[in-house]
Amino acid sequence: MKRIGNKIREEVNLINLSEIVEGNEIFFILLYCCIILYVNISYLREHKEIKENLGSISPEDEKEMILSPDSLVVMLFSLVFNFFRRWMLYIIAVVMTESIFILIISVVLFLYGLYDTIFNYSIEKLKKSSIGLYLAIIDTFYIVLFAIFLLFIN
Repeated sequence: MKRIGNKIREEVNLINLSEIVEGNEIFFILLYCCIILYVNISYLREHKEIKENLGSISPEDEKEMILSPDSLVVMLFSLVFNFFRRWMLYIIAVVMTESIFILIISVVLFLYGLYDTIFNYSIEKLKKSSIGLYLAIIDTFYIVLFAIFLLFIN
C-alpha cells in the first residue's frame, strides 16, 4: 500500500508555491502594487467623507465604542495593516532598486507612517491630523513610479 501511495505522489506533480512564484516575481509584485494602489485611491476618494464622519463622533460616543482607537489591539492592528499597506512595499522597492535615494525616501515615509500610527490614536487627534492623507498621496506616487520602474527599467 505504501508503494502505491509513493508511486501516485511521484506521478502526480504537485505544484509547489515556490515553483509558481519562481520566474514570476515581477508579476506578483505588480499585482501587489495594484492592490495597494486600489486601497490608496479608495482612501483618497473617501477621505473627505471619512473626515466628516470622524467630526460627527462626540467624546461621549467615543467612550461607548467597543474598541476605542487608543486601545492596544487597535494599535497592533494598525501596525500590521500599515506593514502590508506601506512598509512591505518600501522594503521590496529598496531591495529591487538597490538605490540609496529610494532607501532614504522609504525610511522617511516609514517614520512618518509609524508616527501617524502610534501618536494619532484618539478620535480628536485623527480629526486634526492630515498625515494619513499626505502619506496616501505620496504612497500613490511611490507605487506608480515603482511599477513603472518594474515594467520598463528592470
